Amino acid sequence: MNHKLPHLYLRNPSGSIHKFNKSRAITDTKLDDKDPEAYRVHKQKLHASFVQLKQDRETRLQQKTLVPENLAIVEIRFLIPFSDGATFKTRTRFLNEFGLSPVMQKDFNRTVLFAIVDDVKFKTFDRLLNQYIESDNRTPPQGSRYAIMTTLYDVKYNTADDIRNNCTDDLVFEFINNNAYVDAIYETQRKVLDEYLDTLAVFGDIDSFTIDPYDKMVQIKGASREVVIEIAKNFDILAQAHSLRAATVKPDKFNTAQLTWGLNIRRNGNPATVIGILDNGIRPIDPIREVVLDGLDITTTGNALSAAHQHGTVVASLAAVGERYFTGENELIADAQVYSIKILENMDGYIDVIKVVDAIRNVHRTRGIRLFNLSVCTQSKAYNESPSLFAYLLDKLAYEEDILIFIAAGNMHYDDLVAMQEEVHDLHIYPNHFYNPSISSDIHSCEFTNICTPAESMNHITVGALADNYRPETATDLSHDKDLPAYYSRKNHYDFKQKINGGKLSPNHGNKNLFKPDLVMPGGDLLNDDGAMQVLGFGDTGTDYYTFDAGTSLATPLALNLAAQLINLYPNISLQSVKALMINSADSFSHTYLEDGVDKRKDMLAKRVYRRSFEDLNKGEKTNITKQVLSAEDIHRNIAGHGKPDREKLLYSSEGEVSLLIEDVIPTDHHKVVLVNIPEYLLGSANSKCLNIQTTLCFKINPAWGNHVDYNPLHISFNFANSVIKDSPDDLAAIIADRDHDFYKDSWTDEIRTLQRKKDIEGLSLSEKAKLASLKLKVKNQVLGVKTTVDSWSEDFFPLVNKPLSNRQQMSIILAKKDIQKIGNQLVIALRCAVKENLDHDLQAWIQRTPEHAFSLAIRVTDESKIKDRPKLYEELQAVNTLEVVNNNITDLDQDLEADA
Repeated sequence: MNHKLPHLYLRNPSGSIHKFNKSRAITDTKLDDKDPEAYRVHKQKLHASFVQLKQDRETRLQQKTLVPENLAIVEIRFLIPFSDGATFKTRTRFLNEFGLSPVMQKDFNRTVLFAIVDDVKFKTFDRLLNQYIESDNRTPPQGSRYAIMTTLYDVKYNTADDIRNNCTDDLVFEFINNNAYVDAIYETQRKVLDEYLDTLAVFGDIDSFTIDPYDKMVQIKGASREVVIEIAKNFDILAQAHSLRAATVKPDKFNTAQLTWGLNIRRNGNPATVIGILDNGIRPIDPIREVVLDGLDITTTGNALSAAHQHGTVVASLAAVGERYFTGENELIADAQVYSIKILENMDGYIDVIKVVDAIRNVHRTRGIRLFNLSVCTQSKAYNESPSLFAYLLDKLAYEEDILIFIAAGNMHYDDLVAMQEEVHDLHIYPNHFYNPSISSDIHSCEFTNICTPAESMNHITVGALADNYRPETATDLSHDKDLPAYYSRKNHYDFKQKINGGKLSPNHGNKNLFKPDLVMPGGDLLNDDGAMQVLGFGDTGTDYYTFDAGTSLATPLALNLAAQLINLYPNISLQSVKALMINSADSFSHTYLEDGVDKRKDMLAKRVYRRSFEDLNKGEKTNITKQVLSAEDIHRNIAGHGKPDREKLLYSSEGEVSLLIEDVIPTDHHKVVLVNIPEYLLGSANSKCLNIQTTLCFKINPAWGNHVDYNPLHISFNFANSVIKDSPDDLAAIIADRDHDFYKDSWTDEIRTLQRKKDIEGLSLSEKAKLASLKLKVKNQVLGVKTTVDSWSEDFFPLVNKPLSNRQQMSIILAKKDIQKIGNQLVIALRCAVKENLDHDLQAWIQRTPEHAFSLAIRVTDESKIKDRPKLYEELQAVNTLEVVNNNITDLDQDLEADA
């Protein structure tokens, strides 16, 4: 019998060293050299843009009637990242030479809003731009003072139309980032804006306004078009307006086959986890009455336990019992109680994001609720769009409070789904509609399948939907198979193959770990009721006891229920450990359903570039095409994340599959090592695989507003390594952190020794320095490699100034007998940590007061040795490691062990 055993904390000795070499032996990103004639069109475009900029600036000054001081805001779109990491040192030069201070950075910092903080210096910008525009088209700009202008894609003035963004009624205005260069004018305009909004509210020209606690946005309700235009005309400290109206849900369809619910969900006798349901209210109908607590209503209805639509009530029922809801049992004991946080009355209403965040903080502090469900989304994300204000506020809240929110990825619009099935087009056929950036139809573009705000949140868990509806007798409708992502489920909006400002992102500036959703759960299929889930109705008419529904709204509470079960078992683990264990337990599935579409895109691009089909290309040409096309594996990850959590793996270890958990901290600019001792019995294996070790790292971030690349300012990553010394973890950390460590000298090649002698005596050229560093790194990786060499780290940090970072990473390693022998039965898990530089002033204090950073590492170790009568891995790991049973409530553990004895 393979018993349900508790997970184990790994308490082995660890070591650390205050060292992190962030340099890299590769050149900085720069623009490709072009024929001088190629700049002609670029010059013409910039000339027209700058002429328009001057006109727009003059017009804006004439429009103003409310503010005494002006702050000119210019938007510049770059062809390279705006940073000091590039050859042109744009961050320093644009401030020091041109008087331009960045106040908002988007499009992975290729689009920047600048405040003109020195008009005299800005004239230098004007002069250099004119020199570039008027330069001889036969003379290359490289090496000239105006060469920096070749980094620009476009320039424009930030006009009132840009700020108001066609929004009216209920909306939010983003504030630009304040800094020392704009502070005086910023504060003046803020004071005037507050007074003006107060006056509008008194006279009934707006219903109300609220400013968020972090001073990043002002939320206005009931603003007419004229009011919005007037605000946008006057206040330079506003970046852009956004609407936060909830996406509509599909029409109700009721099942008349049953005339009663026939279901009772009972409260657990033990204190159960409480889940906050952020939705349109929970109606305590008979099946769930016992598990519904009271609630908090931030709408005008004043009753959190009333609901005009069954959406929140259905979500609550699934959060309480999870997948067991679909077993057909009449009596179910709940895994969690539910607390209603009513954020909407009608499902297409406006979401008051400030009140939502305040409500979460309030019920967490007063009721101790840590888990929340948000199955209500707003607008979808454009490709590579920056994190929204809603996501920022939720991420900031999670960093400050002990909470975890499960957020729906969002559904495609129901009317669009209907229209797509009525019009025959290859793009509308599953799964082509998810990702096909080269084509579009009159009613669909693959951008319409991107996740909805705030599903891009990094500190929380985003959930997509599989087409499964827990009804084995029915078939799917739009999706190909129940085990595949549902047709309507939305995908990751980051696509590093897409052009930004007319140029492609460097491979160094992308990040394979930045994808959403994190997980998927069954959500049913559309449009046929046979493919949908049968969920609770209100029973108002005597026939509507059940309804058919589908969506990520249903998948999300099913995932959250698993988290509740995990916390019920292990009440003291951190919420980042919950996230890490859930992701580490997830099983992905084949991406073959996407391969045909990828092949078509390769063929289409090959014909466009080489005028031949992909199969007729030579090896080099195929490689060039493949680099430009997102792989089936990448697309699948963008749709399905890490896959569906396996309940048994999530909740329990077993005799042959053990989950180890590390909850620890790592200081900034440190390397840290944790040792995992491998049981001796595995050396008796004749199988090529002995152990499969899968590891997931999760940590919370303190987000940076208005800086896309630095939104996550914290880098933590990990790797597997050989334990080259056994007696001192600190020394081992020092060896791993330093490629120049004396430990590696015994493994140096003759070429390294020759270059090192030359360096010591007469010095090296730049190319020789790069070569020496590369050779030393190669030796280091060979020495530290568990196999032939060290694999890439879970996340690459370089270049730190231009690399967007993830706070959720996963790696696996399979150990064969020879690997275990090489490492002397001791595997090293190495971690490293760094913080971004040049952060805005509001994060500088955080850096000073936060010298170390908490993380959770979930490690699943599986015995694949196939040794006859093999020992139990669970016991053998305990024998050779310092392990501690995670405090748990596994009630059948003692009985299982007694039965086994």
